[in-house]
Amino acid sequence: METHTDTPRPSQQRNGSSERSTFEILMSIADDTKHLLQKEVELAKQEIVHTLVAKATAVAALAAAGVIGLLVLVFAGLTAAAALDNVLPPWGSRLVVTGAFALLAIVAVLIGVAKLRKPGLVPEETKRTLKEGEEWAIAQLQR
Repeated sequence: METHTDTPRPSQQRNGSSERSTFEILMSIADDTKHLLQKEVELAKQEIVHTLVAKATAVAALAAAGVIGLLVLVFAGLTAAAALDNVLPPWGSRLVVTGAFALLAIVAVLIGVAKLRKPGLVPEETKRTLKEGEEWAIAQLQR
């Protein structure tokens, strides 16, 4: 007499558990990928904020130096013009001092532009970790 039980045959158990296992693996990979992407976005935000704060600090320091430098230049110009009054007419001494200030302004502009272009806003660390994350995800999918 044959009894009928509700337990699945071994082949059914293997198929069911392998499907569940595959599903669990895919869900785990999806969850890990989501977590990784969230962390990458956080890292990118932190890098950009750090870069912007550094730029703002540099601009503030340059502004303070500019104001102080302007005062120095005004007094140096007045002194130079007064000294040149002994050898040139007053209009000539003022013209020489103005030309010197124009040259200094051009140099300052060139230096300022070069400094602002140096470090970009590209989050290099985020790019590197995204590449690593991509390689990890590919390796997980190939398993």
